[in-house]
Amino acid sequence: MLDWLAGSILNSIYVGSIYFVISIGLTLTLAVVKLPNFAHAEFLTVGAYTGIFVTSFLPNNLVVACVAAFLICACLAIVVNFVIYRPLFNHKVSIYILVLASFAVAQFIRYVVFTWAFVENLLSSNIAIRVIPVGFFGNATVTTINEVAIFLTIAVGSFLAIFLNFTVIGKSMRAVASNLELAKLTGINVSLVINVMWIIAGGLAGVGGVIFGVYTSSVTPVIGFNSLLEIFSVVIIAGLTSITGTIIGAYIVGFSENTLMTALNHYFGVAYSYAPIMPFALIIIILLFKPSGLAPNSQSTLAYFKKVINPSQK
Repeated sequence: MLDWLAGSILNSIYVGSIYFVISIGLTLTLAVVKLPNFAHAEFLTVGAYTGIFVTSFLPNNLVVACVAAFLICACLAIVVNFVIYRPLFNHKVSIYILVLASFAVAQFIRYVVFTWAFVENLLSSNIAIRVIPVGFFGNATVTTINEVAIFLTIAVGSFLAIFLNFTVIGKSMRAVASNLELAKLTGINVSLVINVMWIIAGGLAGVGGVIFGVYTSSVTPVIGFNSLLEIFSVVIIAGLTSITGTIIGAYIVGFSENTLMTALNHYFGVAYSYAPIMPFALIIIILLFKPSGLAPNSQSTLAYFKKVINPSQK
């Protein structure tokens, strides 16, 4: 009766891992510069097309494709910051202007990609990475790209935890995220911190674009735009600024679109075409019942366990 379960769980973990990699950059952007950057999804698109370009010369070389995508998208993020966002921040414009600017940047990048892809006949193409079966999870086949996506989640999460807690620039980034003005007064090089943040955010979105491009049947100029809702669902579930919450949010969205959707289809006949409703439903539920997101709070968690251990303590 549950033959479908193993495959859907594997796919949920795989997709959740991809969502974490492509969403964590937006979490950093919201934490450090408080910008809901709608152009973030276009970094994913550029990363996917970088993967196509690299693997057209070096087929099946996923590492080189990911490194190239990281570098290209990191540079793109820095350019966008210098040309668009930093001047707007310096003019102290409202958040509404910044959001509109991010929409404009997204549209510009998307149509540049459209134009280039049309000229190169790449409006629908594939990243030349061979997916090899390596084992089984129940009756589901585990492939190399499954392993890469899960490894990336562990690696990126561990790197950011170490970077933000044990390096000078990482601690400075946390300080800027906590209080920008106070960070300036303490002598932190805010410009450097923000540039590093854009490098990480853009670069990881590019790497996620390569992995997501291998996952999808074909890469198109709207691959990032079509993933925008899932990306924002993840960060809203995360409480907008929590890395740990982003991991939780990514897997919640991944499981809702795969395991939950498969269960609804299997037992109630709900068509898979309704899967895009899941992120909308999650956003509405979270905003209604837990607007602060599901990011774990160390203090509240500690208080909870103290209460469990000693019920008489208030």
